[in-house]
Amino acid sequence: MADMKNSRLGLCNRIRMEAKHTEDTSFPLDAFPQAVQSVILDMTKYENYMIEFIATSMLSAASTALGGTYRIRIKSDWQSNGALYIILVGRPGLGKTPPLEAAYRPIRKHDYALFKAYKAEVEAWKAAGENGKKPVLHRTIVSDFTPESLLQTHNNNPRSVAILVDEIMGMFNSANRYTNGQLIEQLLTAWSGGALDVIRVSNSTPVHIERPCINIIGTTQTKRIHELLKKGFEENGLLDRILFVLPKSREVSKWTNRDDDGEKTSLAAKRWEKILNKVLALDYNAETEGDGMEEQIAHVLSMNSEAKEYFFSWWNEKVERINQIEDDADVDSREMKHPAHVARLALIIQVLRYASDESHLQFVDLVSVKAAIRLNDYFEDSYIRIRSFVADNTCEEPPKILLSLLPNTFDTKTAIAAGKELQNISERTVMNYLRELCHSRLLKKSKAGHYEKLVYESSKYSMNEKESSTQNYNE
Repeated sequence: MADMKNSRLGLCNRIRMEAKHTEDTSFPLDAFPQAVQSVILDMTKYENYMIEFIATSMLSAASTALGGTYRIRIKSDWQSNGALYIILVGRPGLGKTPPLEAAYRPIRKHDYALFKAYKAEVEAWKAAGENGKKPVLHRTIVSDFTPESLLQTHNNNPRSVAILVDEIMGMFNSANRYTNGQLIEQLLTAWSGGALDVIRVSNSTPVHIERPCINIIGTTQTKRIHELLKKGFEENGLLDRILFVLPKSREVSKWTNRDDDGEKTSLAAKRWEKILNKVLALDYNAETEGDGMEEQIAHVLSMNSEAKEYFFSWWNEKVERINQIEDDADVDSREMKHPAHVARLALIIQVLRYASDESHLQFVDLVSVKAAIRLNDYFEDSYIRIRSFVADNTCEEPPKILLSLLPNTFDTKTAIAAGKELQNISERTVMNYLRELCHSRLLKKSKAGHYEKLVYESSKYSMNEKESSTQNYNE
């Protein structure tokens, strides 16, 4: 019965996707469970949300709701939670914030319930003459904070915290005002799974978070994204940890007057809240230690044999190409983070499928891994297009002119000849231009003496890129 229901819903979603020209966005909406696709399409239709923004915001919200309760085994002892660092990028008025708030509304509702409980506990504590332990506020979402308060919030809510910032460049621009870039160091450590500590004279009790789970999601305008690339975040690795969303279309959807818009949106929001509440209901695998204290132990999901084989083959194909690179400077450090990103996305998709009553939480299967790879491809495509946008605005004109005269793939000899014959520039100048074009990410060195123009195509680096991940959801 469930299979028939999902089949009908899938057919309906495919028809609606075609009507909305979803394929034009290159966003793999069909990587999501059928029930989540339906919610996304309704919110897109009745609230004018861009599919890329609402779908990605839902991934972030699901990761935040899951927190550290479940982890995925990537390889051997290498495990990870599902934490994601995400930035939604678009021109002013494109509608970045409303879908973000819609995706996180169930978590804000959850936080508000915790706040009301906290107020009641404080009143009771005061009535008792302030005897006993002072109540602690538990919350998930933070926006305005210091590095110390962020970790204190996480300490009070070990499951997870989410940094949700409307204009996230403000946060990054102010990050260096803290001692030695403390916030950035915390974010780098948390993403990599390291423990976090805060020891201050003003606080008699040190804060130690053994397994941090910090999600970041925010928005910024295309005209400000270059600021992020100039902060040194590329050198320290923070940029490699961020997933970007840049819609291919810059057009703001026109409003359509429908009498039932409010009702339809409300129903979609309730369906999403039901799914997310099922994720929030997941808990740790509690174990009691020898001293009688209860420790929160995460459930660890492994990939089944089919999914693991596919995941390893996908990554090994990249490794073969990377190993052919002779110059260490030409190795893309961002690409080395792909296994972690894909594993985290696969865990989140598996959890969403479970919460949508379309799968299980016994292991991570092939469907979730394939979906995660396609999502990662989309985020990488967005990142490359952002680099192209920034490069186009920062790279000098002469190197770009030379690049326009060259084929998509060429060697050093061809570039030098083109520079001499067409622009009458010296060999040394051509080499300087090639270095600048590589630095600006308009060009990459495929191997010694050979170059390749960066072509901004979706799923360029994926295995079996035309393979759909929507089949056999209920197997």
